[in-house]
Amino acid sequence: MILTFFPIAMDSSFLHWRFFIIFVDVLAWWGAYLLISLLLGKLFLIMLKLLHKPREGLFKIDKNNKDYYYFCLRVVVKKFVFWIWNNFCFPWATNLAFKLLGVCTDFKSTLFDGWLDTEFIELGDNMMVGQGAVIMSSMIVRIDNNDHLLIKKVIIGDHVVLGGHSIVAPGTIIGKSTTLGIWAVTHVGQILEPNYIYIGQPARKYQQTQKAIEESKKVFFRRMVDTNKRVPFDIYKGDIEST
Repeated sequence: MILTFFPIAMDSSFLHWRFFIIFVDVLAWWGAYLLISLLLGKLFLIMLKLLHKPREGLFKIDKNNKDYYYFCLRVVVKKFVFWIWNNFCFPWATNLAFKLLGVCTDFKSTLFDGWLDTEFIELGDNMMVGQGAVIMSSMIVRIDNNDHLLIKKVIIGDHVVLGGHSIVAPGTIIGKSTTLGIWAVTHVGQILEPNYIYIGQPARKYQQTQKAIEESKKVFFRRMVDTNKRVPFDIYKGDIEST
């Protein structure tokens, strides 16, 4: 039998408004859980910053070192908040959490697929972080057989594209409209000039962004085997027209 012939399907009470209150209640609790976690995280971070102000530098990894100790506490608090907000259904929600917890960014940038440190990072407008890309403002370095924590601010300009699995090291400054290619890696304190494409490990200049745009607009040709004629060819659509 067809489902619509069942009495329960024909009964209007099946879609009674009280039935949807359950979903509204669940969404309300979910939203409250998100907001409370964000507010508590913000409160704890304010308290930690009052006890010890975050700063850049090279710090020995030792629990008696206040810079290292409070850095670990801040990371734990932010990791808890971001773990909750990353499970939200809208990607821009993570951008809101980043903004409220100290990362300078906007709501148009795509940060959901990458890995970002949670402090000493300044992101420009309308930037794109590729899948698996990493932006680090801190890292562990080994000096004279001793581990140290390096913290250095990262600044990324407007309209920057970070390719998939690229790595931005601490202290990197990326200019406006610059592209960092797939698997490219910057070194500590590297400066990437505006309007350039960088590739390689470590990242080096490949060509200007405008030149790449102009080359992408060129018309390509291919030669027909039967007629020996050159035919304009669009690599995306196929043959344009016969000549």
